[in-house]
Amino acid sequence: MPGDLTFVISADYARATGGWIYDERLLAGLTGVGWRIERLTLPGGFPEPSAAARAQAAASLRAVADDSLVLADQLCLGVLPEVARAEARRLRLAMIVHHPLALEGVNRAHDRDRLARSEADALSHVRAVIATSPSTARLLTTDYAVPSEKIIVAVPGVDRRPLARGSGARVQLVCVGAVVPRKDHILLIRALADLERLPWRLTIVGNLTRAAAHAGRVRGMIRARGLAPRIKLLGEVSDAELAQLWSGADLYVAASRHEGYGMAIAEALAHGLPVVSTYAGAAGAWIGRRGARIVPGGRVAPLRAALRQVIANRTLYASLRREAIARRRTLPGWEATAAVVDRGLQHLVENRT
Repeated sequence: MPGDLTFVISADYARATGGWIYDERLLAGLTGVGWRIERLTLPGGFPEPSAAARAQAAASLRAVADDSLVLADQLCLGVLPEVARAEARRLRLAMIVHHPLALEGVNRAHDRDRLARSEADALSHVRAVIATSPSTARLLTTDYAVPSEKIIVAVPGVDRRPLARGSGARVQLVCVGAVVPRKDHILLIRALADLERLPWRLTIVGNLTRAAAHAGRVRGMIRARGLAPRIKLLGEVSDAELAQLWSGADLYVAASRHEGYGMAIAEALAHGLPVVSTYAGAAGAWIGRRGARIVPGGRVAPLRAALRQVIANRTLYASLRREAIARRRTLPGWEATAAVVDRGLQHLVENRT
């Protein structure tokens, strides 16, 4: 039977991100099947905590009762390997890994290496790892030396959504995700800039402050290319506004360098929207070709060609739309995500050694 669980997250974990949504929906699902969950909120500043935040986090974990089951998001525990090491013998530690922190888009090789070493160290001290895709699980095994028997693969769910009505006129493109380097909106803009004769409009929805300098560069490129009348950077929007945008969209587009799963793409398919996206690691691994055109990441020419084909060829678009609508019924729900994790956590409860 489910038992007690302490969930660890930081005070300023970015809301409306895929990671935050995954954590919240997973916790809700675990609560629904009987887990009693206590939240342990660490100070803000992760994944680059100050010395004071590190000390406070260590003290908070030391205060958790012996033999407790503790589930932490990687954003916290992945950069606290010394805490994981200190607590591993007396706590049953588990960690959620959306995708390795070193792949988040850190530009300097030194910082990527530091994050990779830190996360690998932390992972070596946990008893279970929840990975959000088979691709992420393989990365953890090959690059982070996590034994496969420790990994619980629990892909994100998606809610049943109403079918998008579409714009009814020009092709309305939508892209959902924080404007950070990893999402590579600049590549998407470069691809669209040479398609000015086609009748498209693009709305980008996502946080504009997490990487403010980068978001400024994206704005500058839009202005420099004369695309301000066609491309809107909305920032974060309410659930009601986002639902309206989904309903009025014709095509989902993305140019990400890496995704731990690609939750926004699943959301697009749940609305019956075709997708044009870069492969982006885990995303390309599960999307396939039904309802989508997937191209290599980091290269403007293949992305531009795919966008041109889908926007200009109405027969092709209609075919992709039918396939996307058909896929709506096959997408996993959040209850399946919770059920997989529930089984894995119960195994930790039953095997205390």
